[in-house]
Amino acid sequence: MWMLRVICCLLSVGSVVDAAGGEASTLAIDMTTRYAPYADWATVVDVNVLARQSPSRYWRTPEEVASERGQGTLPLAGLHLALDPGHIGGQWADAEGRHFRIAEDDFYVREGELVLEVARLVRAQLVALGAKVSLLREANLPVNPKSPFDYLLMAAAQVSEPTECTPKALWEYGCAMRARAERLSIVTGDLIERARLVNQEIQPDALISLHINAAAWPVAPAPAAGESESESEALRLVESNNLHALIFGCMSAGELQVGRQQAQLAVKLVNGSGAPEQLLGDALVTALAEATGLPAARYEGRNAILLDSQQPYLYARNLLMLRMAECPTVLLEPYVANSVAAYARIQAALADRAAGRALVEDDILVEYADAVVAGVLACYGADLVDSSGD
Repeated sequence: MWMLRVICCLLSVGSVVDAAGGEASTLAIDMTTRYAPYADWATVVDVNVLARQSPSRYWRTPEEVASERGQGTLPLAGLHLALDPGHIGGQWADAEGRHFRIAEDDFYVREGELVLEVARLVRAQLVALGAKVSLLREANLPVNPKSPFDYLLMAAAQVSEPTECTPKALWEYGCAMRARAERLSIVTGDLIERARLVNQEIQPDALISLHINAAAWPVAPAPAAGESESESEALRLVESNNLHALIFGCMSAGELQVGRQQAQLAVKLVNGSGAPEQLLGDALVTALAEATGLPAARYEGRNAILLDSQQPYLYARNLLMLRMAECPTVLLEPYVANSVAAYARIQAALADRAAGRALVEDDILVEYADAVVAGVLACYGADLVDSSGD
């Protein structure tokens, strides 16, 4: 039974600070406008039962962090923030599908490596402002202790065996097995381990997951006269460059039927993380939009929903990390790495670092980091204490 799963989940949540569940009417509005706007959620979720639950939480709201800050202390004193440099990079970048370059003498663009550099820059600034900062990874290595070899049996159960006994079929089967085992280890397994670290070991006040977006590659045209087929198939950059951020929400009808996802939704609903999550998301995308001047990305389907027409950069979406992390969590997707503008700036940033040159004022990774710091300050800064007393 769903309700039994929910109650068991709520009773098992580790705690430091008590948090009462919201009123049923408020939860119903949240379900309709954010958490399951396109699904008949009332047949699955009983908001009256959830509203009576009083689980606990390990994180503190921005107001609570600010209220515990002494006068004259640093503006982010007392805040504990976790940074998640998305993906992995390094030798796993190709398997992640985040590894490309346009010309042979270009630097490879590997998202996991770029955002790790951003995380280090953010941490240095936030620590100087008084915050405690925990990175979920410090190198271009998986967080998950299990390697793809540990997932071979699971991969075998998920990959269809070949229907014919030929060398080609055997090769394709082996490639499919490898790809599935790698994904189970370095994508799904890594995200699950990161969420476990956040909830059970780090227990921060909030989590920011750092990413850089990418667009689908344009379809290559047929070879022109005098052009080889390999030249025609070369990667081509896109023109569109934009920005958006994601917080948890927009579960589909099918996702609401999954017991594991039901339980995770219940925890997020009752512990009250939704409101501070949206506040942090708004502060971060506002700072990023001001710093970059980028337009907002747009979701056309039903896998995400815009939460506020006045804030076109912030969407709710049901991604594993957003759903599993019990604290307020925001996933950032600034820039389109394979756009003409962003690619040139990324190449310049990588060239400066490879040559050991001083970073220029408009360095794209510094710009990203500075905007994140500005957003955190806007959400958790010392001014909250002064404004709340006015």
